[in-house]
Amino acid sequence: MKKTISIFTALLLTLGTLLLCASCDAPGVKLLDEQLPPLAEKTTGYAVTTAIAVTRMTTGDTVEFSTPTEVSAFHQRLEGVKCIRDKKVSGYVARYAVTFFTSDSAETFYICSDKDFIVGEYHYEAMRAGVDTVYLESLFPPMPEIEVPEGAASEANP
Repeated sequence: MKKTISIFTALLLTLGTLLLCASCDAPGVKLLDEQLPPLAEKTTGYAVTTAIAVTRMTTGDTVEFSTPTEVSAFHQRLEGVKCIRDKKVSGYVARYAVTFFTSDSAETFYICSDKDFIVGEYHYEAMRAGVDTVYLESLFPPMPEIEVPEGAASEANP
């Protein structure tokens, strides 16, 4: 009887440990939205982020979200992105700057690709799905196409 209870207890402990480990992320995994200013203060519910501006770095064009609905909808696009953080920020070229305006400050983070971000002095790499850069690009007018004269390409490659 004692042996049956011991086996049953061991099985329950093993199952509990497996469930606990399955729900946890690996050490060092961060959520991108936790590194950014929150939309509202948790205790009072008052808005913290009053506007968000997205700038295309290649042209300097900026789109601003200023109504609570727009700010919330854009912020939701950044939620749930699991990242690994490291200190190496050199070698990344920012495609977009996203600035969060709060009542007393402005914080900017940079999107280098759909999976690479720079927040403060850290680089974050998305583990799976990242930020929808197709959506970000759709916020701006199309980039003008560069026309290459016909003879220029053949001259470059003899």
